[in-house]
Amino acid sequence: MVDPEVTAIAEALRAQGRSHAELGRVLGLDSSQMTRLFKGARRLQRHEWKTAAAFLQIQNPGETVTGGTIVPMPGMIPLYGWAGAASQERLTFADQNLRGYVPSHPNQAHVRAAFALEVADVSMSPRYEPGEVIYVAPNRWPTRGQDCVVVTVDGGGYLKRFLRRTETEVVVLQLNPEREVTFALDAVEAVHTVVGRS
Repeated sequence: MVDPEVTAIAEALRAQGRSHAELGRVLGLDSSQMTRLFKGARRLQRHEWKTAAAFLQIQNPGETVTGGTIVPMPGMIPLYGWAGAASQERLTFADQNLRGYVPSHPNQAHVRAAFALEVADVSMSPRYEPGEVIYVAPNRWPTRGQDCVVVTVDGGGYLKRFLRRTETEVVVLQLNPEREVTFALDAVEAVHTVVGRS
């Protein structure tokens, strides 16, 4: 499946008479990577989207341009999708893959830098299923029993249920199959609390 951002880039290239190779030079991608990108075999990374959008002067649906800067419309927050599963539980963190913008959840009314995530694995089934959207309060530590996303320094993102935090580790619960998962605290980049779902 080709990302909507890639479709927008392809349309802008055609409209402006620019080539894939020209964009590839701007993004630092070779011809094989560009071919995979436009065929949907490679996901567009967030930083690549920003570079391409600036180069082609385009924007996402749900965004407006103010003073040369792309910003979401009022009441809209970024929706990130998982870039791909490295295992059934470990996912490349969503920040790499901006899917678009969605209306914010009421529980995010006063949350700075709130965002939403698209669930891609079954490790928290039946609580969350692939394709479901969850709403996140970034860098807010959850209380015991709250769902959260643990982000590791290597870019992993884990949707789990928070159990406890010690001086050296974070312990969470996975539902499918049910088991405790432990992360060394120095391997954790951030913990985000889930504040809603759709």
